[in-house]
Amino acid sequence: MGLADAIGLGMYLAVSAVYLNVVVGISNHEIGVVLGVSGAASVLAALPLAVFAQWYGLRRSLIAYFAARGLCYLALACAVDLVTAFLAVGLVGLFSRGTGPLVQAATVAGADSAVAVQALARLRMLRNAGMAAGALPAGAAIAAAEEWAFRSVMVTCALMFLGCALLSKGLPRHGEIRQPVRGGAGVGRDSQFLFVTAMYGALVLSAILLGVGFPLWIVQRSNAPAWSAGFVHLANTVLVVTLQVRISTGSERPARARSMMMTGGLLAAVAAATMPLSAFGTSAQALAVLVIVVVVMTFAELYISAGSMGLALAHSPEDRRPVYLATYNLGFAVATVVGPPLVGLGLAAGNLGWFGWAVFFAVTGLLARTLPTQPRAVGSKGT
Repeated sequence: MGLADAIGLGMYLAVSAVYLNVVVGISNHEIGVVLGVSGAASVLAALPLAVFAQWYGLRRSLIAYFAARGLCYLALACAVDLVTAFLAVGLVGLFSRGTGPLVQAATVAGADSAVAVQALARLRMLRNAGMAAGALPAGAAIAAAEEWAFRSVMVTCALMFLGCALLSKGLPRHGEIRQPVRGGAGVGRDSQFLFVTAMYGALVLSAILLGVGFPLWIVQRSNAPAWSAGFVHLANTVLVVTLQVRISTGSERPARARSMMMTGGLLAAVAAATMPLSAFGTSAQALAVLVIVVVVMTFAELYISAGSMGLALAHSPEDRRPVYLATYNLGFAVATVVGPPLVGLGLAAGNLGWFGWAVFFAVTGLLARTLPTQPRAVGSKGT
């Protein structure tokens, strides 16, 4: 289910902007507005959808949410103008982040911390592989440059998510929470968990910098060959798929997870401080610098994701994992909104911008050392 979800999402992300321009016929500015609204909807809807799932039941909610996503993509495949595209893409965004935390919660239901950490690491590995695979048919559609090819990709996305709804029917029925849990402070008052989430959101900006800032710097300012911009995504995907599970080992121990977050922040600082060197020397020397920086930044991403997930699980009551994991995932969601503008500002500042990122990651990494390793004592349960 997680793999099928990732393939569908990978197809959509790879083709969405071009689809809206070439097939629907809207301008670049209108595309930005439409996708921006979709992103905002995904952030705002994630937590309410998780709260509803905690009441309605994990299995039944996944069936409903995946079916709704599939229908939204079918609507997008039929979009013909700005209004229909705006409505369809907005609905796509509404449900896009609602399923992720529920899939995570279903994956680790009833598991202890060690098993849960490994399971989520494998899930992330599959998601990265799936999103890379999803980009292949999207690339074929772009190469074909035909309306039917683009619309076929959107229909295929819809079928992937409708298939996920069918797969969700196979989840176990037992252990579902179908009533709102009353009393006590919920995730909104769990300051320790919110601190973990905030630190994750700050540190995961390194992934945004890697995915957005590195390619732009390569083609605009570095001496590395332009084709190496594609190497960034390829190398990152290969390393994450290969190493995610192995590096996650031990992150079920909160103290170890905290140290991994700190290490990830410091590695990101080293990578950011080194990146300006790619603007000097020969093309081969710049490429060598780029390879080193991409590898270091990817290891930073691996340590940050493993450590933060380990701490998030340690602070999440098992009967409220859908809500807690949805809150945790908001860290990345917010980073995807604020990250690109910050990356743009950093690139405009040149070398000074890279050193600014280095200081930010170093300070944030050291601050991660203060994260609590023991969850707060909860006398009664709440949402």
